[in-house]
Amino acid sequence: MRIELENFLRVLELRVAHTTFMRKAWQIKSFYKFLLYHNRHFTEVKKETVEKYLRSFNCSRGARQQLCFVISEFYDFVKFPNPAKEITFRKDTSKELPKVPSQQVIRNIIRNLSAEDTVLSLRNRLIVELAYGSGLRRMELVKLNIDDIGLENRTLFVNGKGGKNRIMPLTEKAVYCIREYLGKRRAWTGPLLVSFTGRRLSFQAVYQILKQKLGIRPHQLRHACAGHMLKNGCDIRIIQELLGHKDLKATQIYTQVNKEDLREVINKNHPMNL
Repeated sequence: MRIELENFLRVLELRVAHTTFMRKAWQIKSFYKFLLYHNRHFTEVKKETVEKYLRSFNCSRGARQQLCFVISEFYDFVKFPNPAKEITFRKDTSKELPKVPSQQVIRNIIRNLSAEDTVLSLRNRLIVELAYGSGLRRMELVKLNIDDIGLENRTLFVNGKGGKNRIMPLTEKAVYCIREYLGKRRAWTGPLLVSFTGRRLSFQAVYQILKQKLGIRPHQLRHACAGHMLKNGCDIRIIQELLGHKDLKATQIYTQVNKEDLREVINKNHPMNL
Protein backbone atom coordinates (compact mmCIF):
# COMPACT_ATOMS: atom_id res chain seq x y z
CA MET A 1 0.00 0.00 0.00
CA ARG A 2 2.96 2.36 0.50
CA ILE A 3 3.38 3.15 -3.21
CA GLU A 4 -0.37 3.57 -3.70
CA LEU A 5 -0.48 5.79 -0.62
CA GLU A 6 2.34 8.03 -1.89
CA ASN A 7 0.63 8.39 -5.28
CA PHE A 8 -2.69 9.20 -3.61
CA LEU A 9 -1.10 11.89 -1.42
CA ARG A 10 0.77 13.39 -4.36
CA VAL A 11 -2.46 13.86 -6.33
CA LEU A 12 -4.44 14.94 -3.26
CA GLU A 13 -1.98 17.73 -2.48
CA LEU A 14 -2.69 19.28 -5.88
CA ARG A 15 -6.46 19.14 -5.42
CA VAL A 16 -7.14 20.57 -1.95
CA ALA A 17 -6.09 23.42 0.33
CA HIS A 18 -2.98 22.85 2.44
CA THR A 19 -4.86 22.55 5.74
CA THR A 20 -7.25 19.99 4.21
CA PHE A 21 -4.32 18.06 2.78
CA MET A 22 -2.57 17.95 6.17
CA ARG A 23 -5.70 16.58 7.83
CA LYS A 24 -6.42 13.96 5.17
CA ALA A 25 -2.77 12.91 4.96
CA TRP A 26 -2.73 12.23 8.71
CA GLN A 27 -6.01 10.32 8.49
CA ILE A 28 -5.03 7.99 5.65
CA LYS A 29 -1.58 7.41 7.15
CA SER A 30 -3.28 6.45 10.39
CA PHE A 31 -5.34 3.85 8.52
CA TYR A 32 -2.18 2.58 6.81
CA LYS A 33 -0.47 2.10 10.21
CA PHE A 34 -3.57 0.30 11.48
CA LEU A 35 -3.37 -2.19 8.61
CA LEU A 36 0.37 -2.70 9.16
CA TYR A 37 -0.19 -3.38 12.85
CA HIS A 38 -2.83 -6.00 12.02
CA ASN A 39 -0.74 -7.43 9.17
CA ARG A 40 -3.48 -6.75 6.66
CA HIS A 41 -3.00 -5.70 3.02
CA PHE A 42 -5.38 -3.03 1.74
CA THR A 43 -6.71 -5.42 -0.94
CA GLU A 44 -7.91 -7.76 1.84
CA VAL A 45 -9.88 -5.13 3.73
CA LYS A 46 -13.62 -5.68 4.23
CA LYS A 47 -16.29 -3.45 5.69
CA GLU A 48 -15.75 -5.01 9.14
CA THR A 49 -12.06 -4.02 9.13
CA VAL A 50 -12.89 -0.39 8.42
CA GLU A 51 -15.56 -0.41 11.14
CA LYS A 52 -13.04 -1.84 13.62
CA TYR A 53 -10.60 0.93 12.70
CA LEU A 54 -13.25 3.64 13.15
CA ARG A 55 -14.28 2.23 16.54
CA SER A 56 -10.66 2.48 17.72
CA PHE A 57 -11.10 6.28 17.86
CA ASN A 58 -12.78 7.93 20.82
CA CYS A 59 -14.21 10.78 18.77
CA SER A 60 -17.45 12.29 17.48
CA ARG A 61 -19.60 10.82 14.74
CA GLY A 62 -18.53 13.65 12.45
CA ALA A 63 -14.85 12.85 12.98
CA ARG A 64 -15.48 9.17 12.18
CA GLN A 65 -17.30 10.18 9.01
CA GLN A 66 -14.25 12.20 7.93
CA LEU A 67 -11.97 9.22 8.56
CA CYS A 68 -14.28 6.94 6.61
CA PHE A 69 -14.56 9.42 3.72
CA VAL A 70 -10.75 9.62 3.33
CA ILE A 71 -10.51 5.82 3.23
CA SER A 72 -13.25 5.81 0.60
CA GLU A 73 -11.36 8.42 -1.43
CA PHE A 74 -8.22 6.26 -1.33
CA TYR A 75 -10.02 3.13 -2.57
CA ASP A 76 -11.69 5.10 -5.37
CA PHE A 77 -8.27 6.46 -6.33
CA VAL A 78 -6.66 3.01 -6.58
CA LYS A 79 -9.77 1.72 -8.39
CA PHE A 80 -10.30 -1.18 -6.02
CA PRO A 81 -13.59 -2.44 -4.49
CA ASN A 82 -14.38 0.13 -1.82
CA PRO A 83 -15.22 -1.35 1.63
CA ALA A 84 -15.74 2.12 3.16
CA LYS A 85 -18.65 2.91 0.82
CA GLU A 86 -20.70 0.16 2.47
CA ILE A 87 -20.63 2.02 5.81
CA THR A 88 -23.52 4.37 6.56
CA PHE A 89 -23.88 6.96 9.31
CA ARG A 90 -27.04 8.26 10.92
CA LYS A 91 -27.70 11.87 10.00
CA ASP A 92 -26.50 14.22 12.72
CA THR A 93 -29.19 16.86 13.07
CA SER A 94 -27.43 18.69 15.91
CA LYS A 95 -25.07 21.56 15.15
CA GLU A 96 -22.33 22.21 17.64
CA LEU A 97 -21.87 25.91 18.17
CA PRO A 98 -18.32 27.28 18.30
CA LYS A 99 -16.93 27.90 21.77
CA VAL A 100 -16.35 31.63 21.98
CA PRO A 101 -14.06 32.86 24.80
CA SER A 102 -15.36 35.85 26.71
CA GLN A 103 -13.95 39.34 26.18
CA GLN A 104 -12.47 39.17 29.67
CA VAL A 105 -10.57 35.97 28.80
CA ILE A 106 -9.06 37.67 25.75
CA ARG A 107 -8.17 40.77 27.78
CA ASN A 108 -6.43 38.62 30.37
CA ILE A 109 -4.37 36.83 27.70
CA ILE A 110 -3.25 40.10 26.11
CA ARG A 111 -2.51 41.66 29.51
CA ASN A 112 -0.34 38.70 30.51
CA LEU A 113 1.55 38.84 27.20
CA SER A 114 2.05 42.60 27.59
CA ALA A 115 3.82 42.09 30.92
CA GLU A 116 7.00 41.02 29.07
CA ASP A 117 8.91 42.94 26.42
CA THR A 118 10.93 40.21 24.73
CA VAL A 119 10.89 39.37 21.02
CA LEU A 120 9.06 36.10 21.65
CA SER A 121 6.43 37.64 23.94
CA LEU A 122 5.81 40.40 21.37
CA ARG A 123 5.51 37.75 18.65
CA ASN A 124 3.00 35.77 20.73
CA ARG A 125 1.00 38.91 21.45
CA LEU A 126 1.02 39.75 17.72
CA ILE A 127 -0.41 36.31 16.93
CA VAL A 128 -3.28 37.05 19.32
CA GLU A 129 -3.77 40.59 18.01
CA LEU A 130 -4.01 39.37 14.40
CA ALA A 131 -6.15 36.29 15.07
CA TYR A 132 -8.53 38.19 17.38
CA GLY A 133 -8.27 41.70 15.93
CA SER A 134 -8.50 40.72 12.24
CA GLY A 135 -10.02 37.23 12.48
CA LEU A 136 -7.16 35.46 10.70
CA ARG A 137 -6.99 31.70 10.32
CA ARG A 138 -3.90 29.85 11.56
CA MET A 139 -2.69 29.10 8.02
CA GLU A 140 -3.18 32.74 7.08
CA LEU A 141 -1.03 33.74 10.05
CA VAL A 142 1.91 31.51 9.15
CA LYS A 143 1.89 32.66 5.50
CA LEU A 144 2.25 36.34 6.43
CA ASN A 145 5.31 38.24 5.22
CA ILE A 146 6.54 41.61 6.44
CA ASP A 147 5.96 42.95 2.91
CA ASP A 148 2.23 42.13 3.32
CA ILE A 149 1.90 44.87 5.96
CA GLY A 150 0.94 48.45 5.13
CA LEU A 151 1.62 50.31 8.35
CA GLU A 152 0.82 53.74 6.90
CA ASN A 153 -2.71 52.81 5.88
CA ARG A 154 -3.02 50.10 8.55
CA THR A 155 -3.82 47.24 6.19
CA LEU A 156 -2.71 43.66 5.75
CA PHE A 157 -2.62 41.55 2.58
CA VAL A 158 -3.90 38.08 3.47
CA ASN A 159 -3.36 34.96 1.37
CA GLY A 160 -6.66 33.34 2.24
CA LYS A 161 -8.17 29.87 2.14
CA GLY A 162 -8.41 28.37 -1.33
CA GLY A 163 -6.22 31.11 -2.81
CA LYS A 164 -8.83 33.81 -2.08
CA ASN A 165 -6.81 36.88 -1.13
CA ARG A 166 -8.17 39.88 0.75
CA ILE A 167 -7.02 43.18 2.21
CA MET A 168 -7.67 43.40 5.96
CA PRO A 169 -7.72 46.40 8.30
CA LEU A 170 -5.27 46.36 11.23
CA THR A 171 -6.26 47.50 14.70
CA GLU A 172 -4.22 50.22 16.41
CA LYS A 173 -2.95 47.67 18.92
CA ALA A 174 -1.83 45.35 16.13
CA VAL A 175 0.04 48.20 14.40
CA TYR A 176 1.78 49.11 17.66
CA CYS A 177 2.69 45.48 18.29
CA ILE A 178 4.06 45.04 14.75
CA ARG A 179 6.28 48.12 15.12
CA GLU A 180 7.63 46.95 18.49
CA TYR A 181 8.15 43.37 17.32
CA LEU A 182 9.94 44.24 14.07
CA GLY A 183 12.00 46.89 15.84
CA LYS A 184 13.32 44.34 18.31
CA ARG A 185 13.87 41.78 15.54
CA ARG A 186 15.55 44.41 13.33
CA ALA A 187 13.82 42.80 10.37
CA TRP A 188 12.16 44.61 7.45
CA THR A 189 11.55 41.79 4.98
CA GLY A 190 10.87 38.04 4.99
CA PRO A 191 8.37 36.03 7.11
CA LEU A 192 6.51 37.98 9.78
CA LEU A 193 6.18 35.31 12.47
CA VAL A 194 9.40 33.42 13.16
CA SER A 195 10.85 31.05 15.75
CA PHE A 196 13.81 31.92 17.98
CA THR A 197 16.06 30.55 15.22
CA GLY A 198 14.61 33.04 12.73
CA ARG A 199 12.70 30.49 10.64
CA ARG A 200 9.04 30.94 9.68
CA LEU A 201 6.71 29.54 12.32
CA SER A 202 5.06 26.29 11.31
CA PHE A 203 1.34 25.56 11.35
CA GLN A 204 1.85 23.26 14.34
CA ALA A 205 4.04 25.76 16.22
CA VAL A 206 1.28 28.39 16.26
CA TYR A 207 -1.09 25.84 17.80
CA GLN A 208 1.45 24.86 20.45
CA ILE A 209 2.19 28.49 21.37
CA LEU A 210 -1.47 29.34 21.88
CA LYS A 211 -2.75 26.07 23.33
CA GLN A 212 0.15 25.09 25.59
CA LYS A 213 1.34 28.52 26.69
CA LEU A 214 -1.88 30.52 26.65
CA GLY A 215 -4.54 27.83 27.04
CA ILE A 216 -6.53 28.75 23.93
CA ARG A 217 -6.82 27.24 20.45
CA PRO A 218 -6.04 29.48 17.43
CA HIS A 219 -9.52 29.15 15.93
CA GLN A 220 -11.12 30.23 19.22
CA LEU A 221 -9.55 33.67 18.70
CA ARG A 222 -11.18 33.84 15.26
CA HIS A 223 -14.49 32.77 16.80
CA ALA A 224 -14.06 35.43 19.48
CA CYS A 225 -13.39 38.11 16.86
CA ALA A 226 -16.65 37.35 15.05
CA GLY A 227 -18.74 36.68 18.15
CA HIS A 228 -17.67 39.80 20.02
CA MET A 229 -18.10 42.10 17.00
CA LEU A 230 -21.59 40.74 16.35
CA LYS A 231 -22.45 41.14 20.02
CA ASN A 232 -21.32 44.77 19.89
CA GLY A 233 -23.60 45.56 16.95
CA CYS A 234 -21.47 44.93 13.85
CA ASP A 235 -23.34 44.04 10.65
CA ILE A 236 -23.03 40.33 9.87
CA ARG A 237 -21.99 41.02 6.26
CA ILE A 238 -19.03 43.06 7.49
CA ILE A 239 -18.04 40.09 9.64
CA GLN A 240 -18.44 37.80 6.60
CA GLU A 241 -16.01 40.01 4.68
CA LEU A 242 -13.61 40.14 7.63
CA LEU A 243 -13.49 36.36 8.02
CA GLY A 244 -13.26 35.73 4.28
CA HIS A 245 -16.38 33.53 4.23
CA LYS A 246 -17.66 32.88 0.72
CA ASP A 247 -21.13 31.93 1.97
CA LEU A 248 -23.05 34.01 4.53
CA LYS A 249 -24.34 30.76 6.07
CA ALA A 250 -20.86 30.08 7.46
CA THR A 251 -21.01 33.42 9.30
CA GLN A 252 -24.58 33.12 10.52
CA ILE A 253 -23.62 30.46 13.06
CA TYR A 254 -22.41 33.33 15.25
CA THR A 255 -25.96 34.67 15.45
CA GLN A 256 -26.87 31.35 17.08
CA VAL A 257 -24.06 31.84 19.60
CA ASN A 258 -25.48 35.24 20.49
CA LYS A 259 -28.97 33.77 20.88
CA GLU A 260 -27.53 31.31 23.38
CA ASP A 261 -25.92 34.22 25.27
CA LEU A 262 -29.24 36.10 25.21
CA ARG A 263 -31.12 33.08 26.54
CA GLU A 264 -28.63 32.76 29.40
CA VAL A 265 -29.00 36.46 30.31
CA ILE A 266 -32.81 36.23 30.25
CA ASN A 267 -32.84 33.09 32.37
CA LYS A 268 -30.55 34.73 34.89
CA ASN A 269 -31.94 38.27 35.05
CA HIS A 270 -35.55 38.37 33.86
CA PRO A 271 -37.92 39.19 36.78
CA MET A 272 -40.17 36.27 35.83
CA ASN A 273 -37.28 33.95 36.66
CA LEU A 274 -36.29 35.60 39.96
